[in-house]
Amino acid sequence: MPKHGLTPEEVSEPPSKRAKSDSAPSASQGPTLESAASFQIPSLHANTKWTLATIQRTRPPLPDILDPALKKAALTHPGKANNDPVASYERLEWIGDAYLELIASSFIYQTFPTLPAGKSAQRREMLIRNTTLGEFSVYYGLDKMADIPEEFNMEGRVGGTNASQKVRVKILGDLFEAYVGGVILSDPANGIQRASDWLKALWGPLMAEYIREEEKKARKPEQKQSASGQTLDPKTVLEATIGARGVKIEYKDLPSKNLKDRGTKLPLFAIGCFMTGWGETNLQLGHGSALSKKEAGQKAAQMALDNKKLLKKFADKKAEMKAAREAQLQQAGVTFPLKDQPSAQETTGGVL
Repeated sequence: MPKHGLTPEEVSEPPSKRAKSDSAPSASQGPTLESAASFQIPSLHANTKWTLATIQRTRPPLPDILDPALKKAALTHPGKANNDPVASYERLEWIGDAYLELIASSFIYQTFPTLPAGKSAQRREMLIRNTTLGEFSVYYGLDKMADIPEEFNMEGRVGGTNASQKVRVKILGDLFEAYVGGVILSDPANGIQRASDWLKALWGPLMAEYIREEEKKARKPEQKQSASGQTLDPKTVLEATIGARGVKIEYKDLPSKNLKDRGTKLPLFAIGCFMTGWGETNLQLGHGSALSKKEAGQKAAQMALDNKKLLKKFADKKAEMKAAREAQLQQAGVTFPLKDQPSAQETTGGVL
């Protein structure tokens, strides 16, 4: 038996030459479309955050796939490549999908530093879902460049079958994912940065409303904090501002049947903030809508806090009631506020 399973000729052949001949693809294998050397891991910190000032009004040009073999594969449906995963966009779509998810996550993470993971995932889904990517494919004409079976065209196969709209959208999304994979893998030196810059400009307008909210939040005065240094939420601040004995602040569901988030298209909850007290009965102070009831309630409380004129009216009544109570206590011989009085330990020099 040959040594280590090799023929005598292979044993005498230099190892470097053997390795080279073993790894070289034959003509029948087709083009080598990916290699370990070309695989790139995007850096989280290389992608800077979105700002309103950097959002472009027009969409950026389509970056080129530098390797012709990769470009052909990225635009070839598996049905047109005898289901060969290397000659079609199948593998490029798979790796492109992973790159898109990571690049989108990077931009969202940088732009919204306090956004919970669940909401971050919802915004990422806005950017990488098939309807979004499919629309990009049509905009750049990838569907016209691609070699896909006729039934997946808008007109369908002449005298034959028509693919459903859902299937077409999926294929258009796959095309875009494959193209992104091709852009990155065809340019080991700069592919990931070229793709990231392109996607940042392309996705920016979809995030504009959220970016505006983030920048508005950053410009707001510093939120009130508790004695322990914790930031107080709007509900707590509202209760502290106008709440008192006999004053009831409630948060109730409002009709939200047709309310949907603009970006995620998910249904929204609507909550109203109502107060009974200070001469009012079930007075609505504010309202808010969000993907969760908790957040919608906080938004309703914030709307109430933003109504400075109405808030001052009830805060003044609370101050008047407090002053009247202090006067009553003083007449009764009680010094107010009690917290200013020395403790028993202080008056006895520490001996109780």
